[in-house]
Amino acid sequence: MEVQSVLLVVLIIAATAACIALVVVLLDVLKTSRSARQLMDDVDERLMPLLENAEVTVNAVNAELLRVDGIVTRFEEVSDTVSSATNVVREAANAPSIAASAIGTTLRRFMRGARAR
Repeated sequence: MEVQSVLLVVLIIAATAACIALVVVLLDVLKTSRSARQLMDDVDERLMPLLENAEVTVNAVNAELLRVDGIVTRFEEVSDTVSSATNVVREAANAPSIAASAIGTTLRRFMRGARAR
């Protein structure tokens, strides 16, 4: 019976050590869980205002982009108007020279016809 008594004592000591180890592990898991919960609370507390600020910033940037788009559109309209005006002025400036050239060509033909007769 001596061997059985020794084995029983060893088994009781091993079971007690396993229970103590399990309690230590459970306490560590509980501590980690509380720490993770606190971290998540801090993230929620700090992240939400940052996201709201980011949303305000993005909205402001979008408003500025719309304003810049309006400016670019107006510039394109002015550029088209200036281009049209330039074409009109060029045509008006070239009209007398085209008319003079046509008159000169007509006179030349007339003079050739008069010489030939």
